[in-house]
Amino acid sequence: MSRLHPLILPAIALVGGVLLAAALGPWPAWPPLAGAGLLLALTLERGLRGKGLSPYLLALACLLAGAGLLPLERAASLPPDHLLRLADGKTHQIEAVALSPAQPGGRGARLLAEARAVDGRAVSGLLRLSLAPELAPPPAGRRFALRVSLRPVTSLANPGGFDYAKFMADQGIWVQAYGGRNSGLRVLGAGDLPWPRARLLAARQRLAGQIGSLPFSQGRELLRALVLGQRGGLSAPLREAFGATGTAHLLAISGLHVGLVWGLAYALLRWLLAAWPGLALRWPVLKLAAALALLPAGAYAALAGGSTPTLRALVMIACLVAALWAARPYRPAGGLALAALVIGLLWPESPLTLSFQMSFVAVAAILLAAAPLARWLRGLAPGPRLAGALLGWLGLSGVVGLAVWPLAVQGFHQLPLYSLPANALLIPLVAMLTLPLALLAAGVGLLWSAGGQALFALAAWPAQGAVFLVQWLAGLPGAVRYLAGPGPWAVALLYAGALAALALPRRWAWGLGAGLGAAGLALWLGFSGPPLADGRLRAWVLDVGQGSATVARLPGGQVLVIDGGGWGGSDFDFGRQVIAPFLWGRGFNRVAVVACSHPDADHAGGLPFVARWFAPRQVWINGETAGGWYGRLLAIAREQGIPVLGPREIAALKELGGAELRLLWPPPGRDLAALSENDRSLWLGLGLERAWLWLPGDGGPQVERAVAPLLPEGGFQVLLGPHHGAKNSLTPALLERMQPQAVVFSSGCWGRWPSPNRRALGQALGAGAKVYGTNWQGCLELDSGGGAWSIRPTLDPPRECLAPRPGKSEPASPGGEAGPKPSNSGG
Repeated sequence: MSRLHPLILPAIALVGGVLLAAALGPWPAWPPLAGAGLLLALTLERGLRGKGLSPYLLALACLLAGAGLLPLERAASLPPDHLLRLADGKTHQIEAVALSPAQPGGRGARLLAEARAVDGRAVSGLLRLSLAPELAPPPAGRRFALRVSLRPVTSLANPGGFDYAKFMADQGIWVQAYGGRNSGLRVLGAGDLPWPRARLLAARQRLAGQIGSLPFSQGRELLRALVLGQRGGLSAPLREAFGATGTAHLLAISGLHVGLVWGLAYALLRWLLAAWPGLALRWPVLKLAAALALLPAGAYAALAGGSTPTLRALVMIACLVAALWAARPYRPAGGLALAALVIGLLWPESPLTLSFQMSFVAVAAILLAAAPLARWLRGLAPGPRLAGALLGWLGLSGVVGLAVWPLAVQGFHQLPLYSLPANALLIPLVAMLTLPLALLAAGVGLLWSAGGQALFALAAWPAQGAVFLVQWLAGLPGAVRYLAGPGPWAVALLYAGALAALALPRRWAWGLGAGLGAAGLALWLGFSGPPLADGRLRAWVLDVGQGSATVARLPGGQVLVIDGGGWGGSDFDFGRQVIAPFLWGRGFNRVAVVACSHPDADHAGGLPFVARWFAPRQVWINGETAGGWYGRLLAIAREQGIPVLGPREIAALKELGGAELRLLWPPPGRDLAALSENDRSLWLGLGLERAWLWLPGDGGPQVERAVAPLLPEGGFQVLLGPHHGAKNSLTPALLERMQPQAVVFSSGCWGRWPSPNRRALGQALGAGAKVYGTNWQGCLELDSGGGAWSIRPTLDPPRECLAPRPGKSEPASPGGEAGPKPSNSGG
């Protein structure tokens, strides 16, 4: 333990307390905080008596502090005038101040704004504002007014899915708004912001304008990400390519970027100050240059938004400067521990974020293993110094990549197999060439627009080269492997084993380290596979917004994915971002069937990814050929030799995996040209003894009347609401024949046309069915052993939605009138 810096144990304890509170809470905040205060007082008292500061008492105090600060932060109330109180999905007149330059987002532009008034009523709070392409966004720092629809930020609530609402809430953003082309956007003048903040926003706007004046390319958008921290213009395939090569960290304003700014500023200032003889003789030039270089490093961090890695880097650099001025040896591990303590105490949610975890793990790996390994490899090279440097660079990249891969696999379900060569090539190209040019352009551009724009145009060349290189690497065969990640306890054991092996005395290191690491691997491998087949029929109706996606597990263990959600005109991949994480979280690495009821984007959007990466044995379609996501699904089936079955072949399958299978529509061989695309949807049924689940796609009233006589009578039947509960769905003929136990609606929470329609909802309730909806309850899990279905929602209590639901005629104000922050867990 004597080898460790005295701050390391308290830093680990603080992070551990936060993680413990997140895993076991909620609990009252004041008892652990009171205990932390008492222990801290005892520690200080011992120090004043000359007995020294005990790192163990300090660590225990930090453990209790972390366990108390997290519930204290989560229990904090939003102010009574917060914008969330008025986010009801309706149109309002708002006044706000733009807090960021607009960036590409969706079909138009997107920016962060601070609300000032809604319908003439003073309010507070941040909102994410999306604007139609026809609108000219307001400049950063300016006050503006327009009519928008206000709604809470919500997540797609699926087990194992990304909690977008919590991610936004951690940034203080609870509300999102959309302004259409007829919203009457007006810029009113300068915003009432403090002078430093106004000048910072003016600088961001100036640089955004210079970057935006370049011809559109993904290289230009990479510059925007590197300089301003705005990644909205990067295409989804490009972001996925960076992830697939293990280089996604280059897209964020990381500690590497801040450290580079400080280093360049230090070198320049040292040269300039040394060239001034009178100053150099009176002042310590090295110390002065190091301290002054903090100013551009801090300015860059503020310019780019101040993320956790940038704050960590600034604290470590400040520690280095302080040690230099105090003429004391600098121990980077102490700076890293102090950064963790500062960030954890000020923002207790931070240790729960992947950004915090990967940033600190990467730097810890450099300090504990990568730097010694790099020195050893450089010493092995018998030839020129360049060969030794190259070996050292590869060793450092390899250790850092190995250190973060458990977190990367857990968070992104990706194992980038070419991470080592990708980082070895792209870090010099992006961080050592593109970034310095871009930062030079930014510095010049703040003083001379034409010069800055010319330098940005020059920096766009290596940026575009990096885009080409990362896309080429990601396209190589076997570049990435997708898999279910280790659970949090497995990750904790793996890192505990690595820390023990690297930090403990040798007599303990390898034995304890190997034991903990083996336990972590065993825990991962033991729980990463699918559960054993148990003879039950299960299904999960996923929350995919205004769309449909169902995962079914048959009694024999086979998995079917029926429809995949999606948004028309969007490159958001529901397969990669929604369906696959759910499947991996359940241990489903393979599926037996991918079925697409019809080609609409809100049903086909997620299926190409599932077909490519989950090795389905069959693809089921309604027989149509079309482009878009549906076309990609068919193309992948052809590439991989997956049999594609149409209605005739599906109808011949009467049993699958121990479950009955029925295709009620469309009838094989019938000419369906006269029917609408929706009415050509597959109508599938899965049954086990007396239990049936019916998946009708978007079939309309005509189809309902045609299939009603074909339905089995009696038993326990659950129906997925046809066409998301459209106005004319759920005809009396269908409901009288089926007598459903439940009707489940798959639809969006705050869409333009809320569903289910009130008429359809009333029809279902009038038939005596229980009604469920993904829009207010999230993912719905259905389970039957052949009798009555058990249906469990993900969200309980349900979230507020604009769409109607049983027992609620109008949506309530999402935030209520007062009280604590609304929960975002999965909602």
